[in-house]
Amino acid sequence: MPTPSEVREIASERGRSKKRKNAIVALLSGALPGVVLSFCLLVSWERWLIGLVIGLIWGNAFEYAYHRWMLHRKKSSFARGHLQHHSTIGAPEEAEHVTLGRSPFHIALLFASNGGLVIVVDLMLGLRLMPGIFVGWTVYLMAAEEIHWRIHMEGWLPWGLGFARAYHMSHHDTPNTRYNVFLPLFDFLLGNSRLPTKPRYRGTS
Repeated sequence: MPTPSEVREIASERGRSKKRKNAIVALLSGALPGVVLSFCLLVSWERWLIGLVIGLIWGNAFEYAYHRWMLHRKKSSFARGHLQHHSTIGAPEEAEHVTLGRSPFHIALLFASNGGLVIVVDLMLGLRLMPGIFVGWTVYLMAAEEIHWRIHMEGWLPWGLGFARAYHMSHHDTPNTRYNVFLPLFDFLLGNSRLPTKPRYRGTS
């Protein structure tokens, strides 16, 4: 029977391995196609930069929507996995359930589903923004997963993100609010950045 300390060490190694694989798949599914498309389409730096900003904002919006309406949708397969994350806060096995992407396959699927739509729209309208958008998604996804990991594992946070730990952990106290991890843009736009005076419910769902 492993001790709590041994369980924590095993969970940490599994969590780090999953996070590392997710990052590699994100680079291959997002950043690499973005760089290749930049050369194939001869995209100007202005369009590349506009695409990058759109990709970052899109990443924030997707994080909010996916977290709020999929991961917190009761009795769904997505919610069951996310509930495990909520229910293991402070437990020895917490690190194994901290990554935002459940597996590298889900990361690849995320890029494929979003990327297909962007490619079709971009080619139809001749925007030439998709290289920057792909890179923006990659940067946002990797940043969100890394910062989420550091919040839960009590790691160092970059300058300006000192608030993020308390902000995100308050989501675990009141799960029906604060769905963005570290950049509460869509939380603010859709009225979920403030904690309710009287929480409608508390728990881990």
